[in-house]
Amino acid sequence: MLFAYPKAASSLGLFTALLFSLSACTSPLSSSQIDREAYLQSFIGQSSELIDQNLDLKRLGYQQISGPHLSEQQLSYIVQRPLTIPLPIAQFPAAGTGAVPIPTNISPVTGYDVNLQCKISFLLKNNIATAVRTTGRTC
Repeated sequence: MLFAYPKAASSLGLFTALLFSLSACTSPLSSSQIDREAYLQSFIGQSSELIDQNLDLKRLGYQQISGPHLSEQQLSYIVQRPLTIPLPIAQFPAAGTGAVPIPTNISPVTGYDVNLQCKISFLLKNNIATAVRTTGRTC
């Protein structure tokens, strides 16, 4: 029955692919995740002051929620990644074979906007970064 409605099948496939890409715990690292990790790792060996001056969270696609938190053991940033999840739009009727009218006054809302949070922490020893840890699904 899917062959009769190729647009619905492709929309369903796209939506399914999006859902799978959001399950970062079970997915291998993408090239952008590897780039983020490499970028964050480049700060190992630097002081907390240099990290704070040079860390470009926008480059990673993050928005900083609050100022950095500095303690003797770590320098932490709480960030979020804005993401829009598209809403599936029906492309075929539930019953019958009639055409589906496409309204001309479609609402501009075509998805859910979510802000997925992440915490980036540089572990410090004598105010020098020794490691970086990320927690959260968007890291």
